Amino acid sequence: MQRPPINLVWLKRDLRLRDHAALAAASYAGLPTLVFYCFEPSLMEHPDYAARHWRFCYQSLVDIQQQLKAYGKQLFWFHCEVTDLLQIVQQHYAIQKLFAHVEVGVQQTFDRDKAVSRWCKAHEVRYLEYGQDAVIRGQKHRDGWREGAERHLSTIPIQYELTDLNTLETVSHLRQALQEAPLPEAIVTPDTNFQPGGETYAWRYLRSFLTTRHQQYSRQLSKPHLSRKSCSRLSPYLAYGSISVREAFQATEVARAEQGEHFNLKNFHSRLYWRCHYMQKLESGHYLEHHAINPKLDDLDRTVGGPLWEAFAQARTGFPMVDASLRCLKATGWINFRMRAMLVTFTSYALWLDWRQVAHYLAQLFLDFEPGIHYAQIQMQAGLTGYHTLRIFNPNVQATRHDPDGTFIHQWLPELREVPPPLCHQPWKMTAMDQTFYRCELGKDYPAPIVDYDQAVAKNKDYYWAMRHRQEVIDALPAVWRQFCVREDIAKYQKMLKKPQEVK
Repeated sequence: MQRPPINLVWLKRDLRLRDHAALAAASYAGLPTLVFYCFEPSLMEHPDYAARHWRFCYQSLVDIQQQLKAYGKQLFWFHCEVTDLLQIVQQHYAIQKLFAHVEVGVQQTFDRDKAVSRWCKAHEVRYLEYGQDAVIRGQKHRDGWREGAERHLSTIPIQYELTDLNTLETVSHLRQALQEAPLPEAIVTPDTNFQPGGETYAWRYLRSFLTTRHQQYSRQLSKPHLSRKSCSRLSPYLAYGSISVREAFQATEVARAEQGEHFNLKNFHSRLYWRCHYMQKLESGHYLEHHAINPKLDDLDRTVGGPLWEAFAQARTGFPMVDASLRCLKATGWINFRMRAMLVTFTSYALWLDWRQVAHYLAQLFLDFEPGIHYAQIQMQAGLTGYHTLRIFNPNVQATRHDPDGTFIHQWLPELREVPPPLCHQPWKMTAMDQTFYRCELGKDYPAPIVDYDQAVAKNKDYYWAMRHRQEVIDALPAVWRQFCVREDIAKYQKMLKKPQEVK
């Protein structure tokens, strides 16, 4: 029996219907199309991922499915490896084309995409990948990237008619052949502590931000409590492609034109551009998931595991802003950028912990985990480029400056709820009488600091700068990364080495 011809659309981190090149191409092609997503067991076990990520993906798929049903169309998801599904589909259909987007993810997804490409070549299937996020697949240099990114962000979003998309109506025969296991309950069960996945919610967040919430954006951007509402909170939707960065960028432009001088979101606008910039860096150098950007700084001999790591992972460091940020992150999947940077610099310079274990742990907690941004930022904050200004965010300074009334600390550290500021910022300064009066005994109700912060940071900075001054470190910055550096930063590098300044 002759197998009927079909096309495939493979969804990955592009979980939307609008501005979607692969779906548009499939609608133009006209053939019956299997639109699918795979919950890949091997990727679900990756150390950077947790149930919260897959729950967000599941909710995003349900949202797409509901939108498609209004047009009589179908989306299907499977719990299997992609190549296993392709093998089964090929037994029932003659696959003509596989449409997908260029995913900039962890090394494992990059290797998987290459495996899919090899499978397609072996079975004479055309594998068509479409760029998103202004990323150019395989580009190893900076030439022309900025112009291409600006062109991508300003180009009219892709238009197509869902009515033209000819989707398969059933896959029961494929499921029977796959014998797939059900998805874990943690993925299919809602958790209202986290932002819900889906294109519908992505646009709700964007519209509310551009209409009202943006008004305090610049003032409250660094505040751990207030930023939860005044920031856009678009990051998980951009990370999983529930909204395209192009449409977010252009919607901001429209809002600026409509609101005129009362609309000031230059910081937000630039962050959308820099998001693309960092994703291109990962595309151009996947090694930074595993190795320091400056390879000579892999030799800093930071600690893996141990009691300091355990105290940090359990949010029991004795530094309230660190512990509150971690507890908030564990419970909700989001904290603002400044608190993220503080966590990384605290582990890097106060605890002298290896950056890789920190990167994996925080990736599991960030609902908006985006590999391109995540690994570049972790390495920058941990001082692994060898040329950036050393940035150390003192948790005691962050607490007094950005949570002066203790609202954030009190919310996430109930054991300190009766301790007023400024003592809740640095509880080790409480006297015995204070501890009795505020019913918080240091070392029992809340831990004493696990390190002497000033002493530990001073010692570790001295060791770090001794390493960084070595000529082999100065000469070791990879050419690919150097091409993405701001030229003025490189010019100031030698001067900065002579008189380093920390950003607190």
